[in-house]
Amino acid sequence: MDVLKVENLSVSFYRPEGEIEAVKNVSFSLREGEILAVMGETGCGKSVLCKSILKLLPDIARIKTGHIYAGGEEITDYSEEQMRKLRGSFFSMVFQNPMTALNPCMSVGAQIVEAVRLHQPGLSRRERRQRAAELMHLVGLDHPGERARQYPFQISGGMAQRCVIAIALAAQPSVLFADEATTALDVTVQAQILDLFLELRKKTGMSIVLVTHNPGVAARTADRVALMKDGELTGVGDVEEIFEEIIHRQNVI
Repeated sequence: MDVLKVENLSVSFYRPEGEIEAVKNVSFSLREGEILAVMGETGCGKSVLCKSILKLLPDIARIKTGHIYAGGEEITDYSEEQMRKLRGSFFSMVFQNPMTALNPCMSVGAQIVEAVRLHQPGLSRRERRQRAAELMHLVGLDHPGERARQYPFQISGGMAQRCVIAIALAAQPSVLFADEATTALDVTVQAQILDLFLELRKKTGMSIVLVTHNPGVAARTADRVALMKDGELTGVGDVEEIFEEIIHRQNVI
């Protein structure tokens, strides 16, 4: 079953010097419990594609054509109020740099509790703290009581990214977008975060869109790969199939 489906999506930025086509007639689907890697070089439109689906585009950008379906329901023309209900509950997103995603003036535990409060307002204060501790445990943060009292500057980049992922999971989303979520981390920590995505998929059954320019990240984690270049999808298929095609093209060239 497809939890997300995009059909013929085109997105443009309108600047004084003219129109810039960032996403061109893109179509793909995301299956339940699947990890799909959207792979391409920097500036090819990967992040714009994801932000278009979540309606997080700047004022100078707009969706020109296409359809977006979430859980079988078309959301292309959803208002900002309707999208707010989907963000966090159906969709969630992890960005590239965890230190810019976290509030430096709040402890990481307080930020996770706040995410729980926003998405589960019926919980008591004690239940919110308990749920936050469960999320920290789920993402592999040891000694959650101690970690919860720390501020972003007191923890490593890998721990910060785990905290960001915990916040993203507060409302148990069906689809998680990970936008270059391991790029700012060293190789060892990067591998740990990728393994965490695999473990979370196994435990929660959620689907993941993994945005990356790194073929190694896609090969290690994804079930399928969507290749993107200059705003267009140039191929979508199983990991082995896509990488065989890439090798074939290189040999031909």
